[in-house]
Amino acid sequence: MLKTAMERDQQARPFEKSIKQFGEAVMNDQSLLTRLDQTPDKESFIQLYRGLAADRGIHFSRDDLLIAVQEQKQGSNWVIPKTVLRMIADRF
Repeated sequence: MLKTAMERDQQARPFEKSIKQFGEAVMNDQSLLTRLDQTPDKESFIQLYRGLAADRGIHFSRDDLLIAVQEQKQGSNWVIPKTVLRMIADRF
């Protein structure tokens, strides 16, 4: 039953897979972490995060990212790496 619910959620929210995929790429590339950490505010972070993802063929909307951030702040749907989430907490 839990497996079925998880599969349903993945189909209903395909952006989570993209956000998670890019989060994994960020964690494997220190230069991406450094660039993200240099952003001064929320909007520049979002723009750079989405732009870097798009450069790698990974796409999600601004709203999709904000949904994932909000849900993680509430303790659910862990799709963004904790290191990136700490950067977000400083800016959001």
